[in-house]
Amino acid sequence: QLLVESLGNLLPNEVVNRPKMGFTLPFDQWMKNELKGFCEQRLTALSNRAYFDKAEVNALWRDFSSGKATVSWSRIWILVVLEDWLAKNGVE
Repeated sequence: QLLVESLGNLLPNEVVNRPKMGFTLPFDQWMKNELKGFCEQRLTALSNRAYFDKAEVNALWRDFSSGKATVSWSRIWILVVLEDWLAKNGVE
């Protein structure tokens, strides 16, 4: 609201009074392109941990990378972030 008020009449009325609109970030595309190496490194490290099934982790990444609708970006991202956290906190 402060931003809208500070701009005064510079914004058209249809912009100021439109309903709220959500947005999504393109994690799917980022993870297949710009973040691909980052994700692959983390997933490789995670799959080498004793408590994870290497074949299953690799299959999830392969299915996601090939565009299978059964594996969402969020399912992969949580594993990537988990490995990043484990590594940064020295958890073996």
